[in-house]
Amino acid sequence: MNFLNPASIALAAGLTIPPLVALYFLKLKRSVRLVPSTLLWKKSVEDLQVNSPFQRLRKSLLLLLQLLVLILAAIALGKPMFETADAYESTVLLLIDQSASMGVVEEAGQTRLEIAKEQAKLQVDSLSDDARAMVIAFCDRAIVVSSFDTDKQSLKRKIDSIEQTQSTSSLSEAFSLAEAYAQNLIIGGEQPGSDIAPVSAAPPATVFLFTDGKIEDADKVALEQFDVTKMRVTNVGLRDDNIGILAMAARRNYEHPERLEVTAIVRNFGSKPVTVDAVLYIDGRNVDIQTIILDPTPASDATRTSADPELGHVKLAAFDDIVFGGGGVIEVVLRVDDALSADDRAWAVIDPPRRARVLLVTEDNLFLENVLQTLAVDYSTMTGDQYESASENVITTDQRSAFDVVMFDRHTTDRLPRGNYLFWGAVPKIEGVLAGETVDGEIIFDWDETHPILRHVAVETIDPIRWIDLTLPRDAVSIMEGRRLPVMSYLTRDGSQFLISAFSLIGEDELGRRFRNGDWVASADFVVLVQNMVQYLSSNIATQSKRGVSPGEPVTLPIPEGVETVEITGPDGVVHAIPAARYQTIHFARTRQVGTYTIRPGVAGSDVFTVNLFSETESDVAPAKTLTLGASNVNAQAGAVPINKPAWTYFLVALLVMLLLEWIVYNQRVFV
Repeated sequence: MNFLNPASIALAAGLTIPPLVALYFLKLKRSVRLVPSTLLWKKSVEDLQVNSPFQRLRKSLLLLLQLLVLILAAIALGKPMFETADAYESTVLLLIDQSASMGVVEEAGQTRLEIAKEQAKLQVDSLSDDARAMVIAFCDRAIVVSSFDTDKQSLKRKIDSIEQTQSTSSLSEAFSLAEAYAQNLIIGGEQPGSDIAPVSAAPPATVFLFTDGKIEDADKVALEQFDVTKMRVTNVGLRDDNIGILAMAARRNYEHPERLEVTAIVRNFGSKPVTVDAVLYIDGRNVDIQTIILDPTPASDATRTSADPELGHVKLAAFDDIVFGGGGVIEVVLRVDDALSADDRAWAVIDPPRRARVLLVTEDNLFLENVLQTLAVDYSTMTGDQYESASENVITTDQRSAFDVVMFDRHTTDRLPRGNYLFWGAVPKIEGVLAGETVDGEIIFDWDETHPILRHVAVETIDPIRWIDLTLPRDAVSIMEGRRLPVMSYLTRDGSQFLISAFSLIGEDELGRRFRNGDWVASADFVVLVQNMVQYLSSNIATQSKRGVSPGEPVTLPIPEGVETVEITGPDGVVHAIPAARYQTIHFARTRQVGTYTIRPGVAGSDVFTVNLFSETESDVAPAKTLTLGASNVNAQAGAVPINKPAWTYFLVALLVMLLLEWIVYNQRVFV
């Protein structure tokens, strides 16, 4: 047993016990009464004859009982605790998981987050009075709920304020925050390059982690200051029954865009076989239903982590083709009562079908013109001079490009309203993109064969003779690379997409004579590549559903010109007013709830976006029994953390018993 406030024991005992004992040394002050005889009052007469106000301390059961009452009261004020938990430092950090899987409702009717908060508050109650505690909540990002505080009531109020999210879970940022606050790290020095992290004078800290263990980056956490042996992990939750949607696709048939194809990958994470109905809705209207039979998830870790649709616990829900000539919200719903509801629904936004509008800016390129004639697109051509001199109402509509894709053949320009652009042997005039010298004799050395642009393309047959030396920003996505130079890259800027090819289809030699830049432009692979490029850049309006985001992921939204404030309504009905300050785009990151978000006022075709969970880690709700934290692969055993139990109630009960005995003894001795 230990005491949270031992100083109170000494103070209370010192103020009460000495006065009580002193009272028993003092003589009673007798009342003066007139009596006919002193024969029966001999003892009182003797007291009156002694001049001293004090008397010899006599044996007294009342004194003993009263001393016991005061001692028990003093001990109770010292806040005694039964030592059922290991000792920990006076600096405590409480990390509470608020990710999607913490929303699972357990058998007691509480969510895992509610259970975790109760455990955290019990831990606060068991802190000594001189201990300081800090509270951090984490999901995809971490926030400091309460900086270091010794006020237990304030800490518990802050813990209660932690809200449930439907985001994934990441620990790296939470530990970075915790280490920075606990160790008082200096992040930046006064001079450039002088960032330092001095050894802090702060005492060592004990970390309490409240989670179900469904953390995506647990094994990647870099622990620099904390001692893993002083870390306590509270494992929250028991349920493992869950069926979730891992992916969803809604696309129009490329040749028959009025036909809509919707598929979803569904997985059973539980230990029992289930039969579930997957229902397809378009703008809230039920249009199809598919019944799926799912096997239980195997116990083997190697199979458990696989999402192969060929396995019995993972199935592809393929809905019948639907003739749908409009645009709207496509939703797939699993009719099931399972542990987690956030992954039982998925959304996508589809626009009305139409042929993509393509503008080709070229002096003369029969290769590109012939390919565009074979594709299901509406295309027109301009020369470079015509494009630069064209009026705004010809190349723009509502401050955006009037064409779904603008293809530049060996033409560099800075006239780039928001839109989708493809450059052959040229670059856009935007920050970070530069065209260098012409390079001969290079080969395509590496490529991303999983990228949609290279689908069904034999890249090894692409043999350009000459390309330009490109300089691109760090965030450019490489699709094809030479031995030392980028060949084809993808870049986004301010709501625009740029696909940049270092090679053109037609080259010129030193004498100005034109030549075909490789034999591949006469092959079928060239046609497939151009079709993939157009389809990829125009996918938002042509065939595919609009790209959704994961919970917590920021999204960039185009907005109409001159708008001061944009209102974004989330799936919970909450309206977020975002200052636009007349910018062309805004960034929105309050996306921690799954569902559809609407933007008012918004740009037509970009006024709705979706947020879907699509996370195997969160959907696999079975609590992790162990966690591997840090690169050192030190296992932190998950389990309920024992809490020191308060013992002062027992002392109060004993105090009341002593008071009752003292009252009985006193009443037996009182006589007239």
